[in-house]
Amino acid sequence: MLNNARTFHLRYHRRMLALRWILFVVVIAISGNCAAQDASAPPPAVRVAFWNIQWFPGRHPFATASSERAQTASVHRDMRKINADVLGMEEVRDFSNATIAVSPLSGMKVDVVSNFPPRQGQDVAQQVAIASRFQPLSAWVEMWKPNGALVPPRGFAFSAYEVASHHILLVYAVHLKSNRGEVFEDIAIREESMRQLTAHMHAMNDAYGKMGTVSCIVGGDFNTAPDDSRFASEKTTSALRDNGFSWCWKDISFPRRISLPADKLFPAACFDHIFVRNGKFNSARVIDMSRGSSDHNAIFAEVQLAP
Repeated sequence: MLNNARTFHLRYHRRMLALRWILFVVVIAISGNCAAQDASAPPPAVRVAFWNIQWFPGRHPFATASSERAQTASVHRDMRKINADVLGMEEVRDFSNATIAVSPLSGMKVDVVSNFPPRQGQDVAQQVAIASRFQPLSAWVEMWKPNGALVPPRGFAFSAYEVASHHILLVYAVHLKSNRGEVFEDIAIREESMRQLTAHMHAMNDAYGKMGTVSCIVGGDFNTAPDDSRFASEKTTSALRDNGFSWCWKDISFPRRISLPADKLFPAACFDHIFVRNGKFNSARVIDMSRGSSDHNAIFAEVQLAP
């Protein structure tokens, strides 16, 4: 009787072991199929926005406390109009104020903010920042490097995200040289900044390409436009298109993409842009903002990343 019991238990355990092994193999097969399906599934559309917030907070490098409070309240009302996964900001003062700017957006946190030095005669500087609802793989900033007599101001903010399995999104936020100097010099400085930016993008594409498919988005305040007659000879934006980037405003008429409304000194302009490589624009639009928030409107695009 004892031997029969032992034989029964031995057979039982062998059967259970076999069933567990079969279950293990099935689970692995299912997991493998799911992983293969996830890897082959198209990456999600990504919503991106950029906004020059005009010396936030205060709208002036020497702003008063009351001016800072007034702009902050206005920016918080306008910020709720932005429904983005990634938000680039220009002309914010520092990390803490960038965090204050995006505080109305649930789930949005600041990933990187520059620390460029102030210009001569000023106590604060115009910084660039990137905020998102993603977890960055890495994020940092770099200043433009002088090239002889060309000394570009500021630099760029950069962040890398894995937005889908084996699909990396590189994001750059820029604020290029203004048009407050000699036109030929301003153009040369912006072109030098873009030369350095495209070199960096090539290096990052090679580095992150080891992880999978790489898409790249560049956005911000370019202070120029590819179809503005004032800058007909400028190669700043054409350098991006020569490197495989698409322009968000390609098929959108000028009145519908005015990002910098006219004032007493300058005509209306479309200086804020988004470019994408290895992806396409599903839509792009200007988000009208209060002049109490900024002299710039925000810009928004939905980008379908390439599979």
